[in-house]
Amino acid sequence: MSADSREFTLDVSEHFFHLTTESIRLRSNETQCYQTLANLIDSRAGEARAIDEHDAAILRDHLDVIPTNGAIRINLTISQTSADTLSEARSRLASQLGSDLTFGDALSILLFDYVVERKTARVLDVLDLDEANDKCGEPIASGSQEGNTFNNK
Repeated sequence: MSADSREFTLDVSEHFFHLTTESIRLRSNETQCYQTLANLIDSRAGEARAIDEHDAAILRDHLDVIPTNGAIRINLTISQTSADTLSEARSRLASQLGSDLTFGDALSILLFDYVVERKTARVLDVLDLDEANDKCGEPIASGSQEGNTFNNK
């Protein structure tokens, strides 16, 4: 471990573990390159500055549904910058939620934020809403006007 990295050992719940594997899967598909949890955290740590923008009730529900502590051990090494950013986010989130949070809780919320972002992007792609928004206000017409009139006979 180098001086510019930080090692963590977390004992997480099965639900938290599934959140990590789903996040890694989504990130790997996004980048089209196999990813690790540490790679994902280091790439997303900058987003930790905005994770407290979620509604507090939603974040509390997330932590209730996906408890952090459990029997599955995760060892990871992330950059010191990522560790510091997550620590700052943990402090802000603890204040927002009015409860003590662990590093694992902050990590869980960071991963939750990532999964929500990816799932939202996927829905928008499927619905092709980005293109629909670009064409907002344009008239919708088929190539032919046949059948678009009524005969009053």
